[in-house]
Amino acid sequence: MTSTAIVDDEMQVPFAAYADDCTVFAHLTFKADRLSDYLAQTNELEVTDAAFRALEDGRVVEVGNAELLRGDLCAIVASGPRGRPELRLWTRQYPVRVRVGPYDVTGYLHAPPTVDPINVASRKPIVALTGSVVEYELGGRPTYEPAEVILLNRLKIESIQSVPASEIGAPAEDG
Repeated sequence: MTSTAIVDDEMQVPFAAYADDCTVFAHLTFKADRLSDYLAQTNELEVTDAAFRALEDGRVVEVGNAELLRGDLCAIVASGPRGRPELRLWTRQYPVRVRVGPYDVTGYLHAPPTVDPINVASRKPIVALTGSVVEYELGGRPTYEPAEVILLNRLKIESIQSVPASEIGAPAEDG
């Protein structure tokens, strides 16, 4: 995939997402300071150069352009700019494991130090985790994909659990 491009105030970014039965790879063009803001404000996403990989057997179907519903997506890999620095708040990192559709995601949930991080997550349409790993089965085999930042669809979250920081990250290779 190519890197971020900005044309006429629109941003084109690589797009990778996880749905209930497949993963999606494409490009997304949007107008917003960051991808999470755009996702929180829209229900339909138009992507280009789309390829869908079935979780069941790993087969890939390329379709070119596609329209996706945010409600069908469990998680999206964040790409593009981080947003305006003057709007960022100081937060603490809380290690968590999240079950979202057929995926287990570990990473750090960020929240102000004086609030319950799980409550903060339950109020946002898009929940961001940093230093994350997405775990799932692809064709019956365990798959682990790291992501610097993963954006979770709150409506698809089945559970959020605090975990020790030692549980964050990909498992060690056998052998």
